[in-house]
Amino acid sequence: MPRLMLPPAVITQDPEPVHQHRRLAMLRRILNDDSLPLRARVAAALVLLYAQPVSRIVRLTIDDITDDETTVTVQLGDPPSPLPEPVADLMRAYIRSR
Repeated sequence: MPRLMLPPAVITQDPEPVHQHRRLAMLRRILNDDSLPLRARVAAALVLLYAQPVSRIVRLTIDDITDDETTVTVQLGDPPSPLPEPVADLMRAYIRSR
């Protein structure tokens, strides 16, 4: 495949952050709503859990994910960030579906 060129990452501060109860409600939905595309659910979980901008999430590769059968981690920095179990299962399902 030809190399994909992404625009430079632009991080803007949202004037009104999402409150904790709303963030958890959105996370609950993406974990349980099978009608949403799996790829979108994984990306949304990373945004909601780690407050990463979407421009950072789309740059992740399969090499940034480690699964040692007990813990799934994502390389967002050093050290890698562990995924909590419901999200780890979602990530495993996405990796298997590729």
